[in-house]
Amino acid sequence: MTRYINGLVFNSETRSFNKQSFQVQGQYFEPATHSPETELDLDGYYITPGFIDSCSQIGLAEIGIRWEGDDSYEFDSHLQYSVVDGIYPFDTAFQKAVSHGVTASHIVPSPKSLIGAKTAIIHHTHTTVDEMVISKDVAYSFSIGHQAKSTFFAEKKKPLTRMGMAKILRETLQQIQQQEPSITKIVIRAHKAVDLEFISRLQQEFGSIFDFHIIHGTEITFLHETSFNTVIAGPTFRYIEHNEMMALSPKLYHQLYKNNNIPFVFCTDHPVSSTSHLTLEGCLAVREGMARQDVLYALTTGAANFLGIAHKTGAIRDGLLADFVIWDKHPLNLDAQVVATYIKGTKVYAREEGFTQ
Repeated sequence: MTRYINGLVFNSETRSFNKQSFQVQGQYFEPATHSPETELDLDGYYITPGFIDSCSQIGLAEIGIRWEGDDSYEFDSHLQYSVVDGIYPFDTAFQKAVSHGVTASHIVPSPKSLIGAKTAIIHHTHTTVDEMVISKDVAYSFSIGHQAKSTFFAEKKKPLTRMGMAKILRETLQQIQQQEPSITKIVIRAHKAVDLEFISRLQQEFGSIFDFHIIHGTEITFLHETSFNTVIAGPTFRYIEHNEMMALSPKLYHQLYKNNNIPFVFCTDHPVSSTSHLTLEGCLAVREGMARQDVLYALTTGAANFLGIAHKTGAIRDGLLADFVIWDKHPLNLDAQVVATYIKGTKVYAREEGFTQ
């Protein structure tokens, strides 16, 4: 049992840093009812819950490897495809992620997949995928627009219009309703307003059965009086890959922030943008006018709430998994560095050799 004292701890309820102590027993935050075996003074440090990347291909698209390291999509669709079966636990990106305070990711197939797979949420450490999994079969993923169309055409050698994509999506949603009724969350990659409008129509048709959530949502502000459950926004720190992304800008965060009808969380869609850039996405949101405390909430507890894992992680609170990060200064300062990262109470990264607990 270890007690961490005097640190500036992010309180997810007040969305503020308060000087306080907390205790870890095994994998969990525990009440300070017994004398600790070890005590660590964190005076001068900031402590947050581990950051959560709400859409990532980490472990599916291995960095530094060509096609043989890419398990992020299949051309054909099948309801039994699951990202858990494609994750490589020794992807070097995991260690880079924890060195930047990101302890977990929501794994979503590539935007090349019109019909993707069952998504999962994983921790960024351990030697087997089963140990890494926080929650599996979280949602079904879809992708509409340029990449899905071009990939489908290259493989099938026949055109695929938005009308054709809409038909396939509707048929698949009906199959999910019949064959996998326990999965009600649907995440759809989309940039263009025309595709977002189509998702709005799907909400009207299937809203009593499924919860629809958008990944990217680049042109969402082109639509008026349209609300969505959640936008997994970003990444905005990336190259403009095709014309559907011409409107991409960090201003998206401010536009979503001032629109109370559209809650949002952050993502990097690693390796599109490195998972290590998740904090940078938050800094860009602050630059565009978003309050720092609300950014930190969206990167931690807000993401956990959206993903349905707030009963397991996402806050520094008794009974939750001890996923937390120690920073040398406020995490949304551009020059802030991670001093140490913990997952389930175990230190998985330390910048300073003397930081031993």
